[in-house]
Amino acid sequence: MSLSDVTRPRNPASIPPLQLAVTAALDASSADRDVARAAAARHGLPFAPRRGRSLAAVAEQAGAEALLVLSPRRSALFVDGAEHPWRAGMAALRVKRLLSGERVTVDGFLDAAGLRPGDALLDATLGMGMDALVAAAAVGAGGRVVGVEASRALAALAAEGLARCELEAARRVEVVHGDAAALLGSLPARSFDVVVFDPMFRYGRAAASGFDLVRRLADPRPLAPETLARARQVARRWVVVKDGTPGWDLIRLGLQPIPSARGAKKMYARVEAEAG
Repeated sequence: MSLSDVTRPRNPASIPPLQLAVTAALDASSADRDVARAAAARHGLPFAPRRGRSLAAVAEQAGAEALLVLSPRRSALFVDGAEHPWRAGMAALRVKRLLSGERVTVDGFLDAAGLRPGDALLDATLGMGMDALVAAAAVGAGGRVVGVEASRALAALAAEGLARCELEAARRVEVVHGDAAALLGSLPARSFDVVVFDPMFRYGRAAASGFDLVRRLADPRPLAPETLARARQVARRWVVVKDGTPGWDLIRLGLQPIPSARGAKKMYARVEAEAG
């Protein structure tokens, strides 16, 4: 089975519905518009011509609640009257530190995932793709990173943002729109070295730029015990689950957090793969 054939979310009602279309930047050239049209076809979305109009006018004419706005160097989502550009942000700094061998600060995700060059990682809750980008740098050109995102809008925004990112590792992240539980159920055992879950935190916390958009659009369902169990079968080494402090969802799942720095806002648990 191809990962591009992954089934779409089983319970679309759990994800805020969003009518999405693709458009180009206001000053787009003919070639730029062709690129945007190709992206629309790639994501199975309608293309809405810009024709010098405001984004609000384009969305209204297209009957869309949100627009994926594409230019040669920028991917942005126009929703609720504002543009939200995809940015690598702190992930870019994390990648540069990793590639330079500099680890002056703790990277909780990398420490928990324990990635090695050549590893295959499945990020089951991609979001904006920040951890997936760092993972792609950690596993190197011989590795593989697949990110699954239940929200079509977030999946398209992340895929196009990564495609335009200056970091070479960004091009190695495969983005799939679909339901992670369904995908895990279809994959053979021991398909990936590491499987990662970063479900929506139940409790608010100080967050990086872009988190409000993720909270607005992402699948709000908590990680189900049966999905975690299936992930343990798909993983060759372990499954990593992230939670916000105080870690109540880890407790709900019966997981023991890895010791972290005092005052850390994120917690990680690592679960060994099922023996097989």
